[in-house]
Amino acid sequence: MPHVSEKVHTGRHFLTNPGIEIECGFGLTSLQLTKAVADANNELGILPLSLWRCIDLKSTGSVVGAYLASAIARETGAIVNPIEKGHPDVLPARAANASEVALRNYPVGLEIKGTCGNTPKGTLLKAGENRCNLLSGITWQAHHQEVRRLLGIIWDFDSLIRETPSPVITAGFYSATLSRDCWGTISGTTGRNTKVSGMRASGKEKMAAGAIFVLNRNCYAERYAQLLGPLSIA
Repeated sequence: MPHVSEKVHTGRHFLTNPGIEIECGFGLTSLQLTKAVADANNELGILPLSLWRCIDLKSTGSVVGAYLASAIARETGAIVNPIEKGHPDVLPARAANASEVALRNYPVGLEIKGTCGNTPKGTLLKAGENRCNLLSGITWQAHHQEVRRLLGIIWDFDSLIRETPSPVITAGFYSATLSRDCWGTISGTTGRNTKVSGMRASGKEKMAAGAIFVLNRNCYAERYAQLLGPLSIA
């Protein structure tokens, strides 16, 4: 295994769909995305396992998404939305001059949602343990039902970067044709719970049809196809 400070070119480990080019106020090709994912995975791999054991999966997912958004921005000349709850996550460079109000719901850009998938109730997994063979479902969540264009990623703990496992982005999917019907009923509408809507089967089928890359390692491609539907990927 390489030393921690060395970069592993994880892009070469992906099965990819080279024909996809996302236009979201800036251009993002399959090659650029897999390069950004490889960079994000390398950066995540440098961080110690003790960090992931100190935070929950939701927080880990937020860190994974933040690293990917930054890597995509670097690769394309875009910018990360500077507003914590701004939408979308990555914006064209011209948005740097936009007001705070505009950045909260900018008209173009790339929205990123991540998931590590669902496991059966009662499954006990420690941070660092691979989830692929135990997955029972894959669901992306949004805070409302208006998300129409989405880059959905899946991540898992894997030893791709070094012997000590770290969060690794294992697959990416994109759809520009999601509708309200692709999202379920909003939960958490009372109390202090975060309001979320889970993606329905119709949305997952659209995401699977827009598969951009899957890590060619372990069971990922096979398992994700079982849970989402046939993947349009090499």
